[in-house]
Amino acid sequence: SSLLPAMSRFAVLLVIIILGCVIDPSFLSLRNIGNNLANASILVILGVGETIAIVTNGPDLSAGSIMTMGGVVTAILMKSYHMNFAAAILAGLLAGCLLGALNGYMIAYVKIPAFISTYGLQWAVLGFAYVILNGYILYSFDESFRFIGNGWILNFISMASVCMVVIVIAGILLMKKTTFGRQCYSVGSNPIQAVMSGIDSKKVVMKAFIISGFTSAAAGILYVARMNSVQSDIGSSYLLNVLAAVYMGGTSAAGGEGGIPGTIAGALAMTMVVNCMNLLAVPSELRDAVIGVLIIGTVLFDTMLRKQLAKRKAV
Repeated sequence: SSLLPAMSRFAVLLVIIILGCVIDPSFLSLRNIGNNLANASILVILGVGETIAIVTNGPDLSAGSIMTMGGVVTAILMKSYHMNFAAAILAGLLAGCLLGALNGYMIAYVKIPAFISTYGLQWAVLGFAYVILNGYILYSFDESFRFIGNGWILNFISMASVCMVVIVIAGILLMKKTTFGRQCYSVGSNPIQAVMSGIDSKKVVMKAFIISGFTSAAAGILYVARMNSVQSDIGSSYLLNVLAAVYMGGTSAAGGEGGIPGTIAGALAMTMVVNCMNLLAVPSELRDAVIGVLIIGTVLFDTMLRKQLAKRKAV
């Protein structure tokens, strides 16, 4: 019975896939599957870190701005300082880790609530990104860097998907197979009991937000490689989407419950619905409404299912 909530989310994904096949028989072609995975890659990568942060302590509302800063730092170093793209990527990832560490420190040691700390950092980092770029858009990067976002292997496996799979596997193994992962769930579900059992909850929260900063920066770098451009607000539109994907995937807003596989299902569902709407030429004004109904419907169905299971256990 504990598998039913998880199965319900993948059932929603299956319904969307069937709908896509009805709209266009080529929906399940290798190329279209590859395109959907590539389009979902940025959202999934963001979702990995966001899931870990929410499971442990609370939402990372600065994910979008850290995504922006990771992309901006990488782009500036390549364009203005002619740095090798691999070194520039490492610098961008380091910037994300440092911003994540700042979040973790304010939450764990200064005791500022995660919502307030990350929301404040969101605006501060966006402001710094605008100052660094001075309102300009950087574009036209080296082909070797762009291959990370736009390259294809065997004509149907995108490099963006490869990056996504690597980070997803690392995230799942971290949360399911390591002591740190179990500590994240313990701290998220009952922080007082976690401390009493000998867990250093401050270090766990710190590490969780560093990981969230890392994945956010990675998503920003992948975005720049895919779009071949960067500006100061590239992450703004992703924040609500990644939160929706995580909550659609069954991660509890209260912490201590959920996981990365559910987040992947949520992100893929949103991406495939957008793909279906493109095939149907749905007006852009209606698309946000459709996504909103999907999110509410999925979470409502999941909540009702959990209540029914709780009632059965009580009986």
